[in-house]
Amino acid sequence: MKQELPVQRAAADNSEDHETRSSMYQLRGRMGTTGLLFTVLAFTAPLGVVFGFVSVNISFGIGVPVAFVAVAVLMALFAMGFTGMTKAIPRPGAFYTYIREGLGRPLGLGGSFLALATYGFNVTSCIVVSGIAVNNLLGAFMDVVTTPWWLWSMVMFGIAWVLSYFNVELSAKVLSVILAVEVLSVAIFDAVIIANGGPEGPSFEPWDPTNLFTPTIGVLLLFSIGVFNGFEATAIYRDEVKEPAITIPRATFLAVAFLGIFYAISAFALILSTGTSQAVAAAQTDPTAMMPDALLRYFGAFANQVIGILLVTSFFASGLSLQNILSRYTHSLAVDGIFPQSIAAVHPKHGSPHRAAVSVGAVLLLVLLVLVLSGGDENSLYAAAAGVAFYGMLLLLCLTAVAVIVYFRRNRSSMSFWRTLIAPIVALVGIGFALLTASFNMELLVAGDPLLLTVSLLIPYVSIAVGVFVALALRSRKPDTYIRIGRALD
Repeated sequence: MKQELPVQRAAADNSEDHETRSSMYQLRGRMGTTGLLFTVLAFTAPLGVVFGFVSVNISFGIGVPVAFVAVAVLMALFAMGFTGMTKAIPRPGAFYTYIREGLGRPLGLGGSFLALATYGFNVTSCIVVSGIAVNNLLGAFMDVVTTPWWLWSMVMFGIAWVLSYFNVELSAKVLSVILAVEVLSVAIFDAVIIANGGPEGPSFEPWDPTNLFTPTIGVLLLFSIGVFNGFEATAIYRDEVKEPAITIPRATFLAVAFLGIFYAISAFALILSTGTSQAVAAAQTDPTAMMPDALLRYFGAFANQVIGILLVTSFFASGLSLQNILSRYTHSLAVDGIFPQSIAAVHPKHGSPHRAAVSVGAVLLLVLLVLVLSGGDENSLYAAAAGVAFYGMLLLLCLTAVAVIVYFRRNRSSMSFWRTLIAPIVALVGIGFALLTASFNMELLVAGDPLLLTVSLLIPYVSIAVGVFVALALRSRKPDTYIRIGRALD
């Protein structure tokens, strides 16, 4: 008689209570497409991107509007396979679940740890920069600002922590209002400058595709991809939206399309504000001054103060969105028993992962305290955390693209060959190129000595390795937990 393996026995023992467990730990919500769309777009902090990052892109070449359109197409190709997985695998967990289904439990858990690290560094960066934004705002009204950045970071983080405890619809309403104001303000900026034509008059040169073919094309595309982070977060809210098989793909593609159009037009307007022939030089000289100078020239000093207020709310919204995402990844890992199952509880009234939200907030508070006590420069802390998060997201997208390809080669699907193979392969090549560019140019993402650059590069890979190690340890010591990796029993 053939001996049954521990994992097989565990699967048999636990399959009966799988539905009960899933029901007990299932999050609840009724978000529609608009609510989900605004929730994930808030993560990207579009006003912050236009104000602080688009000018950096311009410093690598005038073809930024075309680059944003090209990256939107690339992200749409990725989204085709990604949303195909949401239909084929009707379970929560997003990256965690999809990587597990395509590449196995060990890499699935490694991918989940990478997601935690990536979003963790991202929200840390956001918390720090929100404090900086408040001090900058105060500086626009006061001669001397004496409050430390971390005081305001604590306040902003604390409010987001409280909101993350409640149902996702509450966060969605707050985020929707903030995002609407952000988008409107940038739209006014774009319309005025494009109508004016700038100091050199109207020009369509930035839309010429040949402007992409420069020695800096790799870096330009790299930074353009970086500001699209957030659209992939739609899938993590699977249990909290109406008709997830329809809502998630729709919100994902709308997010990609919106970001591509929004950033391309805003980059075009910012180039015109300086003049097509001078834009690259101006961005290279001082990218941080490009947007403020445009506001002062075309709208007056008061506009800078208004934008200062909106930047604060933009970074707050991004931080709230990120805390919600982290709470849901933590919840999924707790449901599977990777983290203590006591924090997997779902609030009886709000249907939210309230204990996971409290736990995530506690960890973030500890991280913030360590950063404050370290005495590091806030601008360096924010930039270093953002660089690691950016690199980690590229790696996460690549892993997921590979998982999509492998999964659909192993499992028959009624979805098209284009959606399940060609689009994910093209996306993998494009994102992989950006990942390689980042690997060889980490000094562009993280400012510091060689040791810091090496550590920053290794953090995402170490997080994967830790996840794989934990999974392998569980396979021999806790097979019942091992089989649950990826929110599934099979």
